[in-house]
Amino acid sequence: MNMTSTHLMDALSDARRQVESYCQSLVDAGAARWWINDDGDTELHLDSGEAYLFGEQGVTRLK
Repeated sequence: MNMTSTHLMDALSDARRQVESYCQSLVDAGAARWWINDDGDTELHLDSGEAYLFGEQGVTRLK
């Protein structure tokens, strides 16, 4: 891996940690809950009805 791709991977890892931290703050505030679906994947369900799937390639809104 060269310096450019290493820097990009570090930036992506940092961005993912920031998103997960923000989502955890919603859980901590009681506005959302984590869920493991039947496939073993992690979902975030908000009290407002929205749901997000956390996958290898990113986050996908389910509803």
